[in-house]
Amino acid sequence: NLARMMEEKFGIPWIRVSYFGVEDMSDALYQVADHFADRPEIAAAASELIRRELQGIKPVLEKYRQKLQGKKAAIYVGGGFKAFSLIKALANLGMETAVVGSQTGSADDYARLAQICGPGTIVLDDSNPVELANCVLEKDVDLFIGGVKERPLAYKLGVGFCDHNHERKKPLAGFLGMKLFAEEVFASVMSPVWQFSPRREV
Repeated sequence: NLARMMEEKFGIPWIRVSYFGVEDMSDALYQVADHFADRPEIAAAASELIRRELQGIKPVLEKYRQKLQGKKAAIYVGGGFKAFSLIKALANLGMETAVVGSQTGSADDYARLAQICGPGTIVLDDSNPVELANCVLEKDVDLFIGGVKERPLAYKLGVGFCDHNHERKKPLAGFLGMKLFAEEVFASVMSPVWQFSPRREV
């Protein structure tokens, strides 16, 4: 990838981080600060920023968590790395990941997915719509997180949907992004429309 090439050609170091979700955003800032260990003011500034942001967002997340506790989600995204952050973000909202899969994940990605999910979670590799639909119905999920292609499938099955595509109108990165994600998940899962659209068979 580009970061590795920059390191090889120009000696520019890199780290792999995610800016999605409270845990991963905080970890990303700490890792960047750790890189500049010779400048303690950076670590202090990072810690203060994280403290301030968490203080602001925790009450918001707790409000949604009370309503979403125990709800189940299915995740199907392009790469495994994105799924890791989504699982943690959903857990912060009190939600369980019942189905997770990706199109391009590696064996290591799937091993880690199995490790960070519950024992009953279905882990999928490069799945097709019928297999996805069967898993969604088997686990009786309340929310499907995916890209544009998965949206019609979720709605057809009577399941809430959250778009995790790159071409979004609202950003999901950073602490503000987690707030927007929580709002979207809550609106999708708790929408009154689902009482008029019962779960269907494939």
